Amino acid sequence: MFHFRFLVLLAGVLSALSVQAQILDRSIAIVNKTVITESELMNETRDIVRQLSIKSVNLPPLDELYKQVLEHLILKQAQEDLANQIGVRIRDEEVNERLSLVAEQNKLDLVGLRERMEKQELGSFVKLRDSMRNEMLLEELRNQEVVARIRVSKEEVKNFVNRKLGVKADNTRYQVQHLLIALPDSPTPAQIAAVREKANGIWQNLRTGSDFAQAAIRYSADSKALDGGNLGWLEASELPTFLENTVTNLTAQEISEPIQSSLGFHIVKLLAKEKGESSIPADLEQQALRILRTQKGNNLYEQWLRRVRDEAFVKIIATEYARD
Repeated sequence: MFHFRFLVLLAGVLSALSVQAQILDRSIAIVNKTVITESELMNETRDIVRQLSIKSVNLPPLDELYKQVLEHLILKQAQEDLANQIGVRIRDEEVNERLSLVAEQNKLDLVGLRERMEKQELGSFVKLRDSMRNEMLLEELRNQEVVARIRVSKEEVKNFVNRKLGVKADNTRYQVQHLLIALPDSPTPAQIAAVREKANGIWQNLRTGSDFAQAAIRYSADSKALDGGNLGWLEASELPTFLENTVTNLTAQEISEPIQSSLGFHIVKLLAKEKGESSIPADLEQQALRILRTQKGNNLYEQWLRRVRDEAFVKIIATEYARD
């Protein structure tokens, strides 16, 4: 249950966003040939605020949230443009199947789901359908552009299996939050030093009590930023290789020092860990293949996203919304 003061503040934020979305509609950014308007930014921010409130995530200052949400909209538009360019398509039947699953979860059929949603808010079902189609489009684009291109060698699978057997199938799972302070492409020593200093400053603030989710929303340059940096529950083998030793050696609620990679400087927080089943699955090699593909895919996905962003034409007209 939320604290009453939090609910009052949340109601105020949502009300302000609704009013702004109605009265403001200036162009704030251009992505390729698509204009992003201020009302789109306000509406997306309102939806994200609602999602974060459900998860009890503390919000950063609104001006900082706007910057992250605009970057999210830019990335989404750049991916949609690429999907259209290479001919990725999602059939109506596929969307209906996904919607039917949502309906089943609510003990309804598709017609019943539509009627309930339209009764609560006119146009909400169409909005859900469009949102789901776009989500599926980006999933398929990721599959084609990233996942399908991942190669896992027999030697990698063999090493994984041997390691799994060697540790007696220790399936400890870790709930991790992650924050990335990104480096530019081909950074100079001065740029690396500046980003390192920024990451160290954020880390010091986190150590002295700053909220990690707020910091992730405000500063992180990875695809989980608007989830408060929450990566969910992962086994050690599912973590990026350069983070594995750090995460497994953290205690609950401990925050790591900044860790450098080719993408930038990473800060992780271990929220909790739990012991999984110790049995060795019969399809260990298939499991190894899935985990290794996921592990490689997560790392390549962030690199691919950055490349898609860099290759798109992006012009931020309203500089107050530009991310630092």
